[in-house]
Amino acid sequence: MKYSIEYQVIHAGMSRPSDDGQIAGISFESNNGSGLIPDVGDFVSFENNAPRAAAAGIVKTRYFRYTRVGEELYCEINIVLIDENKVVWDELIKE
Repeated sequence: MKYSIEYQVIHAGMSRPSDDGQIAGISFESNNGSGLIPDVGDFVSFENNAPRAAAAGIVKTRYFRYTRVGEELYCEINIVLIDENKVVWDELIKE
């Protein structure tokens, strides 16, 4: 199966995700379905250079869309983050 993962962000004060453009653009193949996919409640941070958007937040939802093309099976995963202003990112981990 081929997987692709993309992220969207719901910014503070908004009810829907914004169209910030591509954040992650992660693609991988797996025969056993394993991959590092954040779960609801996880903290996620992307520090990107243009043209990808930077993003940080807490996972609110994960949407899995499966499509079969001939014998190939594809899974598109959309992960929505909440831009939580109350999170003090420097206190989550010591680097």
